[in-house]
Amino acid sequence: MEFVIEPERKTPVIGKADVVVVGGGPAGIGAALHAARNGEHTVLIEKFGILGGSNTAGYMSIVRGGERQIIAKEIFERLRPGGYIIDLTEKFPGFISNPLSHWRHWQPPFPKLLVFDPDMFAYVIYEMMEEANVNLLMHTLFVDTKIEDHTIKAVIVENVSGRGAVEGKVFIDATGRGALLARSGVPYTSARNELGVPTPPGLMWKIGGVDYEKLFDYQNEDPKLDKLIEKATARGELPYYSPYKTEEEMRHYDVIYTGHSRPEMCRTVYPGDVLLWASAMHDWGLDCAEKAEDLTRAEIEIRKLIVSELNFLRNYVPGFEQAHLAGIAPAIGIREGRHPIGEYILTFEDVSSGRKFNDVVLRLRINDHRRAIFEIPYRCFLPKDVDNILLAGDDISADHGAFLHIRNFGNAVNLGEVAGIAGYISVKNNSKPKELEYAILKKELLAQAILTE
Repeated sequence: MEFVIEPERKTPVIGKADVVVVGGGPAGIGAALHAARNGEHTVLIEKFGILGGSNTAGYMSIVRGGERQIIAKEIFERLRPGGYIIDLTEKFPGFISNPLSHWRHWQPPFPKLLVFDPDMFAYVIYEMMEEANVNLLMHTLFVDTKIEDHTIKAVIVENVSGRGAVEGKVFIDATGRGALLARSGVPYTSARNELGVPTPPGLMWKIGGVDYEKLFDYQNEDPKLDKLIEKATARGELPYYSPYKTEEEMRHYDVIYTGHSRPEMCRTVYPGDVLLWASAMHDWGLDCAEKAEDLTRAEIEIRKLIVSELNFLRNYVPGFEQAHLAGIAPAIGIREGRHPIGEYILTFEDVSSGRKFNDVVLRLRINDHRRAIFEIPYRCFLPKDVDNILLAGDDISADHGAFLHIRNFGNAVNLGEVAGIAGYISVKNNSKPKELEYAILKKELLAQAILTE
C-alpha cells in the first residue's frame, strides 16, 4: 500500500462541552436529551442533515411498541395530535397479517405496531433538542480523536466550515457502527454472524398510488404472489430474488435478512402509500461498517433490486397499475457494525437464559415470540482502554447473538438514555464513567423510570 505524508497542522477548537454525543440516531437522541435536561452542556454531532438515523433518513418509520422509553413516548405523544402516527394493530390489522408483510417473520400478535411520518418525527426531535438547549452540529462528519493518558480530550470533525475540534469531558459513541471507539484505540471485533459475514445492509423505499383492496382481492387466489413471481422470474425480470438461508445454518433470527424472495411491505400513515424493504444478499458478504467499497456496492446493487421490484409490481401485480416510486431512503441501513470489547461482553447465552447482573441498568425483551426479559449490566457501556467513553445503542459491548436482541428503535433509545444519565452524573461528580458508583447510577435510573425493580 502506498501512502502520502500529511503535514502537521493546528486544528481550531470550535466547541467545548461537558458531554459530547457522536451520532444522532435513536441512541444519540436519548443520550443527548437526558444529559442536557439534567443541566450538562451537551453537543450532538450528526453526519446527516436530519436526526433520527434509520427511523428518519433510513425511512424505517415503523416500530414495535416503544412507549416504555421516556424519550420515545414523548416523541409519539407530540406526533398524535396531527395524525402523524397510527397504531396498525388497531386501525389496519390486515396489513400485519398479510403474507407480504415484513412482520410475518416476527410471529404476531404484537402489543403495538406504530407507523409514523419520518419527516414530522425528525421535526419533533429538533423541537425537543432546542428546548433542552442541546448544541447541534449537523452535516458534520466525525473523523478522529485526540487522546492523552487513555482519555479523549477532543473529537475532530469536518464540515462546510472546515476542520475543527470539539473538547469534552465525557464522550458517547452512538454512531451505531463503533466509529468513535474504533478511532480511539478501543479493541473490537468486526461484525460476523454464524456463517462468518456481517448481517447484510438494507434500504427502505416507498410506493404511492396503490389500490389496497385490488391487491388484497388478488391475494385471495395467490397470497404470496408466487404465480406472478414465477412468471416474471422466467422472463429474467427479477434477477436479485434469492431464497433465505435456513434457521439451522443461521442459529439466530437474522435468517430473515439472508435472502429476498418476494416483496416485503407495510402501509404508511398516508392512504395509498406502501413502505417496502430491500436488502443486500447474504452471499455478497459485504462489510458496510468498515469497507467503503462494500458500502458503495450495496448502494448501487440494492437500488437495482428496488427498480426491478418496482417494475414487477407495476407490470404484474393488481393494485399497482397506477403506482409510482415515492422515494428511496437517502441513508442505507447498516444492520451490524463493530462490536467493542467492553468491561463485560453481553452474550447470546446471557440473553437467552435471562442471566441476572449485580450492576443491571436496563431490562429489555428478547426480540422474538418469547418476549422474555433479559438484563444489561453497566459494564457493557464501558469500553476497554479508554476511560471517558460511554457506549450506547448498537455500540454497547455484545456478541452477535446478543446484539440481535438489542437492535431496534426502542432499545436504542433506552440504551442512549442510560448512557446520557451516566454521562451527566460522571460530569457532575467530576469523575470518569468507569469510576461511577453503581448505587448512585441505579438510584437515578430508578428515579427517571429507565430501570424498574
